[in-house]
Amino acid sequence: MKIWWSTNLSAVLLILLVSIHVSAQPQGQASTQPQSSPAADEWTDSFDGTVLDSDKWELHSLEGGNGKIEVKEGQLRMRGQNGWRAGVRTKQSFSADRFIVEGTIAKVGRALPEPGSDVLPIGNAILTILFDGSGRNRVEWILTSEGTFEAWSVVDGRGERLDNKKLGTKVKNPTLGIVRKGDDFYFMLNGQEGLKRTIKNLPRSFHVMLYGFGSSENDWDSVRVVTAKQ
Repeated sequence: MKIWWSTNLSAVLLILLVSIHVSAQPQGQASTQPQSSPAADEWTDSFDGTVLDSDKWELHSLEGGNGKIEVKEGQLRMRGQNGWRAGVRTKQSFSADRFIVEGTIAKVGRALPEPGSDVLPIGNAILTILFDGSGRNRVEWILTSEGTFEAWSVVDGRGERLDNKKLGTKVKNPTLGIVRKGDDFYFMLNGQEGLKRTIKNLPRSFHVMLYGFGSSENDWDSVRVVTAKQ
């Protein structure tokens, strides 16, 4: 397994942040010019309550039913059942071809054993850009309970693994990020680029989905979406 993130911030993330930066007037300084509209919109949730915010999130399943979902101690905690692809999806639909989506993971636990087996399968936490409700068009960035990564695209129902199966990290409580700039997608860890792929013909509109395949325990600290205004 290759631990491949350096200590330098990704240039592409910096460029994108500059391009969608929301300028602010210095404190205490009055402006004589009309204030311009923000160049970007930001949406966040840090799961500070005791229940899932129904104004921001809804249960959503790509396969199977809905599993156990709770908000506790500032975390969103989820676990489904074997074979399920179920979690939560943002109620809001975002629209942009330049954006940053980040999810900070509190824990990725192994999945529960299959009936008749005492082997604990690998668990995963999945940050998903969902371009339609069925999941036939989506991009996923996955962290497993072993500290390895998988990047996937699904276009018109056809899945393709994008990484080289050698990506991993030892970082605790990592922030996974997916950055889009036109047809280019960047898969990030703590603001640093690990993988870039070009994926054509994906829509501008999307939801964000969090889940763990099957009975994986996947706990999340926060989510942030920044979309550039056109």
